[in-house]
Amino acid sequence: PHGIHVRPAAMIITSLRDLDAEVTFSNATTGKGAAPADSLSSIAGLEIGCGQILEARISGPDADAARDVLAGLAAQNYGEDIKPRASRSLANGRTAMPRVFGEIPAAAERRAVFGPVSRIGLSPPVGEYRPLTPKDELARFNEAVAEVDTFLTEIISEGEAVPGILDAQRLMLADRELQHGVVGRITAGFSAVDAVDDQLTGMARSFDKFSDSYLRERAQDLRSLRRMLLLALLGRRLEQETPDEPRVWVLEELDAATAMRLDPRLCLGVVTVAGGSSGHGMLAAQARGIPVLAGCAQVADVVDAQIVAFDPVTREFWPNPDEKLRAELERRNAARTADAERARLRAHEPAITRSGKAIKVEANVSSIDEAQAAARQGADGCGVLRTENIFAKDLTPPDVEIQTEVFVRIGQALDGPITIRTWDPAGDKPLAFMPNQPEDNPALGERGIRMMRRAPQIFRDQIKAALLAAQQTEVQLLIPMVTDPAEFVWAKEQIESVRAELGTDPVPVGVMIEVPAAALRAGEFADLVDFVSIGTNDLSQYTQAADRTNGAVRELARQDSPAVLELLRLTRAALPDLPLAVCGDLASDPAVTATLVGLGVDALSVRPGMVAEIKEAVRAI
Repeated sequence: PHGIHVRPAAMIITSLRDLDAEVTFSNATTGKGAAPADSLSSIAGLEIGCGQILEARISGPDADAARDVLAGLAAQNYGEDIKPRASRSLANGRTAMPRVFGEIPAAAERRAVFGPVSRIGLSPPVGEYRPLTPKDELARFNEAVAEVDTFLTEIISEGEAVPGILDAQRLMLADRELQHGVVGRITAGFSAVDAVDDQLTGMARSFDKFSDSYLRERAQDLRSLRRMLLLALLGRRLEQETPDEPRVWVLEELDAATAMRLDPRLCLGVVTVAGGSSGHGMLAAQARGIPVLAGCAQVADVVDAQIVAFDPVTREFWPNPDEKLRAELERRNAARTADAERARLRAHEPAITRSGKAIKVEANVSSIDEAQAAARQGADGCGVLRTENIFAKDLTPPDVEIQTEVFVRIGQALDGPITIRTWDPAGDKPLAFMPNQPEDNPALGERGIRMMRRAPQIFRDQIKAALLAAQQTEVQLLIPMVTDPAEFVWAKEQIESVRAELGTDPVPVGVMIEVPAAALRAGEFADLVDFVSIGTNDLSQYTQAADRTNGAVRELARQDSPAVLELLRLTRAALPDLPLAVCGDLASDPAVTATLVGLGVDALSVRPGMVAEIKEAVRAI
């Protein structure tokens, strides 16, 4: 279903390798090319999608044999299984849902962390590398390639590798573009480590720009090769980097899919070199009770097993903490845990202000695990069900039955209403089954309802699943990334059309206000929507022109800025009679609870681990 990606390209190269023929490929559908038949990255870079035409130009003594080989590969679908995979129920072992690791301890996500580091997927520090002559550097590079090739071959022989992936990585090692690029840089005076880092970083970035999400993910394979080659050049071991004991994980950045699979038993906390404080990966990790410090540039210099400490609340990081600091962090953790445990004693009581106003405190949920955690915390329901996180890795759109089952199970886990946010893919939370065109600024591109208008059947299938689930559990629908009322009108038309086909009862449909234009035009939604939910994560970055995933502008992206709060006030004033919720990360900050309630908010949707504490904050108003 992904066309000529890395594995099919690898099969083409190996099949033609022994023939005396010159073969070049191009994408006849898009005109992209030409790519030599001995360059895996160039062939994959043609981005030949399913249904597009691969054109081959062949010459040389073995041209006829090469043509026959390619015809045979095409007849075999280049070794790929293109049959649609039968849907499986969750009960039959479907693995889209993250693993369950039990109850999240009180104040887990706000815990200060002290422990040894594991650098996950990062290039190793190369400051101590001492370059020699270009001739010697070329020899070092060739030795590193041989060592990595042997390492990958041994893993393959043990039968533990994903079929085809490591074989493709081995071919990448011999890729003409990679080899020529590194050798050319060394000849020009670069050290071997600088040449490898520069060449593979550039190749990975070119993969990052591909339109197909599956092909974009192959950039991770190139970064993995970069890391292994650098380790080999530094004379260090190449073994699997994932720790088998509790460690502080250090990553370049944390995406949502990785965060959803973190094991709290092995991950004390996460520190990232890049990224902002409200990226989707950070939010997903916090929801699982894992402390995160994002955008900490100085962590790039730490080494494996080095003891570090950080406080996710105060955003402090210590590369060489002493025992005195450890004692101080333990004191902070004890105080935070005590506050959280006191809040849990009243977790299942309503959140009512001293003046008698009841505030619903719901949870932002991305899995059944999180729904169960939210229920234990006393959540009044699910304020946002992030469906794109649940199905992020599915290569084909999940069918209606699977989605319905997930929605019902989450509703049953919470024993309360769930607000299903329709598909909302973005740059840091892509959907593998939603191919999209590369964009220079994806945060301002096709997201949310914009993308659904290009894929109406995927949208309608999700609506159908939600309406069917509503027959077994209380459901609301939330439409994200709305800028113009016309977009919401289109969504409502699709919902009503699906409902007419099913003959089911209507469900409340709300708009997510996360674009300043929608906040300023909020009054125009008065007769269209049943409720409003303000997403402060995106609203803050769009209002203040500060990327919320960029640590360098973190302070400008503050969600409690006067401008963001003013947009919230204007929305409430324009829609005085509609239920108004806040579902962004701002809702999870107890220090801002009184401000939000004072602005007229009726409901707060927060991280599961913060439900009880936000309820306590409401009661203090």
